[in-house]
Amino acid sequence: MATQTVTNRQLVELMQGLNECSELRGVKFAMVVAKNIENIQKELKHIEEASKPTDEFRKVAEEVQKLHKDGNESAAKKLEGEHKDLEQARQEQLKEVEKLLEEEATIQLYTIYSDKLPFDISAKQIMSIRKIVIDN
Repeated sequence: MATQTVTNRQLVELMQGLNECSELRGVKFAMVVAKNIENIQKELKHIEEASKPTDEFRKVAEEVQKLHKDGNESAAKKLEGEHKDLEQARQEQLKEVEKLLEEEATIQLYTIYSDKLPFDISAKQIMSIRKIVIDN
C-alpha cells in the first residue's frame, strides 16, 4: 500500500482504468483492483453527491428530451426558455464540481508488482492503472 497525493480528477481517471481492468483474471490482481475501487469511491463520494442534478432539473431535462425525440422542437425550446434558471443553476453546479476535481486528495492505494499483473493485460490497461503498478 502506498500513500499518494493526487487530484480528484486523477482519481476519477484511475477509477475508470480500474473498472476497465475489473474483468481480468488473477486473485491478487482482482483484490488490488477491488480494494482500490472501494477506497476511491469513498474518497470521491462528496463529488458524486455534488454533481447530482436536482430532481426539478432532471424532470425538465427528461421532458425536453422527450419533446426533441417526438420532433416537437418548438415546444422543447419553449420549455427550455421557461426554465433558464434551472439550466443556469446546473451550469454553476458543474463549475463547482470542476473546482472539486482540481483539488488534491491524499489516499492510500493498494499496489501490485508488474510481475503479478494478469498475462492478458494490454498496454492501454497498464497505462490506465500505472499509479498502482510497481516495476520489479
